[in-house]
Amino acid sequence: MDSDSPESFSSGRRWGIAFNTIVSVMSVLAIVVMLNYLAARHPWRWHLRSTRQPVLTPLTQRVLSQLTNDVKIIVFFDRTDALFSHVSDMAKEYQSRSPRIKLEFVDYHYPGRAELVRAQYHLTTATDSSRIIFDSNGRSRMVLAAELSDYDLSNLKEILRTGFKGEQMFTSALVSVTEGRQLKAYFSQGHGEIDPASDSDQRGLSSFRRLLQESYIDVGTIAVSALGEIPADCQLLIIAGADKPFAQPELERLQKYLLQGGRMMVLFPMELRRTGLERLLAEWNVEVGFNQVRDTVQAKAGAEHELLVSDFGGHPITKPLLRSSLHLAVPRSISQKVINRGADAAKVVELVFTSGQGEAIGRFDTQQRGEVERQGRIPLMVAVERGGIQGIAADRGTTRMVVAGNSLFLSNVLFEDAANRDFAQLAVNWLLSRDVLLGDIPPRAVTEYKLSLTEHQMSRLRWIFLGAAPGGVLLFGGLVWLRRRA
Repeated sequence: MDSDSPESFSSGRRWGIAFNTIVSVMSVLAIVVMLNYLAARHPWRWHLRSTRQPVLTPLTQRVLSQLTNDVKIIVFFDRTDALFSHVSDMAKEYQSRSPRIKLEFVDYHYPGRAELVRAQYHLTTATDSSRIIFDSNGRSRMVLAAELSDYDLSNLKEILRTGFKGEQMFTSALVSVTEGRQLKAYFSQGHGEIDPASDSDQRGLSSFRRLLQESYIDVGTIAVSALGEIPADCQLLIIAGADKPFAQPELERLQKYLLQGGRMMVLFPMELRRTGLERLLAEWNVEVGFNQVRDTVQAKAGAEHELLVSDFGGHPITKPLLRSSLHLAVPRSISQKVINRGADAAKVVELVFTSGQGEAIGRFDTQQRGEVERQGRIPLMVAVERGGIQGIAADRGTTRMVVAGNSLFLSNVLFEDAANRDFAQLAVNWLLSRDVLLGDIPPRAVTEYKLSLTEHQMSRLRWIFLGAAPGGVLLFGGLVWLRRRA
């Protein structure tokens, strides 16, 4: 090479290339920063879906656009749960639609943050189950994972999920924690009812009372005998464990309250005494048994008078409890008995049953020896509705009742056992029409595919995925290598 020839890369040219490189890198970084800034301020989402169903219904989008307070959504979930991906996608969709939504995921299997959530929302490890917590300005609402699905119960040996109700339950919970309406529940007193305020009494209802308060329901007590009529602000009347008779004027007040669209929960004590509520409920097509129910199949070990019942009817209260159980103590039978058949007659759904080996013991003598009045699958609770379409949004003109043949299962001693707490929450939500939006948001269809393979077919699949697929990649790579060598 001629020593007098100019260098191919002079110092000036090298500095020019370096400058161009730096400017190019800075330009790319600036573009990335600007794109991220714009994406954060104006997020767009594209959904690749095989159906034309919108991601969120117009009703939900309107609710989200009208939020004025921050709402914290805590997905308190087992990440291995089959529903977690559905719930996660739905929660993120809500968050993307409103800056007011603050989203947090907490796996309840891990300590630390999970313990703080339990303490804040009064959860216990004994009743851990996946749920979503909505919290706004101190008002909270929980949606259980079991509430999020519709099931095909035609084959109890293989129960299939047919619908995902995430949007229904999410939007309903949002409205519950952000609406300004104050709900009021009263416990009746004066007829031997259980004290709702006593923490020391194991038969008290203070745990149930706290659940109502945690659901932002103001709780009070009233003496029906001292009232001219039930207070106008009473959204829910609870008669728990009454064992003294109601006078006829008192029963007439209760009947008037119900006819005006009242909501009532009646929990009968284990003591068998006539109170007059039996006659009142008979007019609403409910038969209250004067008996004690036993079940050798579902009896708790070592306590034949206590039942762990797991046979539920098809109702919004009990559908989420599928594969759970309730712990009852000395229950009596509560069943449907059609007396009034008019077009506006009350619709009664039996909620909880014994097994086919149940027995109702009644007609006790002076020595407390009874006779078997009824055998088989015996109902223990019912839900009553009149004035609206069952299971659909209900207004103040719709009467709703839950009648249970046991009061101890919601007492302090049993409240945290089995799914008793969850039943109480579901029953209260239904009684107070907290499913008010459910009729306007349909569940999303869930299609489950199932492949049944023979052992020979499974063996062929193993060879394809473990041998043929990796071998094909190696063969292709070898051919490319040989081609280049040639």
